[in-house]
Amino acid sequence: KIMEISDLEGRTVHARILYVGERNVFLKTMKNTIHRCELATLSEPTVQLIQQWKADYNHTLPTEQLIALSRIDQPEKRGVQPVILEPETPKNWKLVDRFSDEFDSKEIDESKWDCNVRPWGERAWARDNLWQKKGSLFIQARYEPHTDPRGRKYFYKLGILQSQKKTTYGDFEARIKGCSRFPGLCPAFWLYSNGRETNPDYPHITYSEIDIVEMLQGGYDTDKKSTTGPSHIDCNLHTREIIDGVETWRRPQQWPEVCKNIYDAPWDPRDDFHLYACENTPEKITWYIDGIKVAESPNHNWHLPMNVTLTMELRPPFIKWAGEDGREPVPENSTPKGFPTHMEVDYVRCWVAE
Repeated sequence: KIMEISDLEGRTVHARILYVGERNVFLKTMKNTIHRCELATLSEPTVQLIQQWKADYNHTLPTEQLIALSRIDQPEKRGVQPVILEPETPKNWKLVDRFSDEFDSKEIDESKWDCNVRPWGERAWARDNLWQKKGSLFIQARYEPHTDPRGRKYFYKLGILQSQKKTTYGDFEARIKGCSRFPGLCPAFWLYSNGRETNPDYPHITYSEIDIVEMLQGGYDTDKKSTTGPSHIDCNLHTREIIDGVETWRRPQQWPEVCKNIYDAPWDPRDDFHLYACENTPEKITWYIDGIKVAESPNHNWHLPMNVTLTMELRPPFIKWAGEDGREPVPENSTPKGFPTHMEVDYVRCWVAE
């Protein structure tokens, strides 16, 4: 239905309403261009008309249309707040440079990012698997059999980018394109504490990890009794806390009602960039993909200072979940086929409390 939309200055436009958010309305004009207008700039009769449309039709829109709408206003300029179709109450957070990067320079800013993190078992991080080019960060995985200082044999070298500083609450987002190799690798964007951070208000918590996105994991879905495909996306939580005097892991397997969140995307993350975001507040954790809220969990244990982190990590069939480090290489499955491969990051933008 074509409607007449007027602003506070009396200017009018004829347009179709596509979606009504908390503070904005998305309109499609007669020229088939789509715009986002702030409700506060529109006349009172127009706002009443829009709110009635919202009550009647907002809930009927399919996910695909919501995704398309969110892409209209993906922030292309530094400092623009993340696009969220139904945002929470605005926080007094600021875009903070030490956790944000447009990756426009020729070299990685190592005053901001740590690229030389110590390997964790089969997570054999290598500095030369990271580079910047044409406004993007590339994180590579390559086939390279090697032996670590303890004499353990591994088969791949990977990449990690981690903030030099830590933070806790805020909006965290990155625009990412997944890697070409599937299954076997997991491009990820996440926050985690290093096991030594503490918060006196939460003395029982010894570790906090928020997985903003883990893609292409190719894991086993216990509900569907099948291996997940490339469009399966995880937005999970991990934590350690003191329970009855014992430090105890709490993960998606042990605490699924809080820690496990799944999004089945209507697209393949290997094909294009998508916007992955998370809002962490003292009360709850909310995940957004392409501006759409896809999951929400109460914030019980995620209050420690954490590093902003981007990684490429191994997954089955190249590893199995076992052993001293929780993961072991699988030599018979380790192959150079599909390597090297990389994930690509257009930008990272983080709004935090200063």
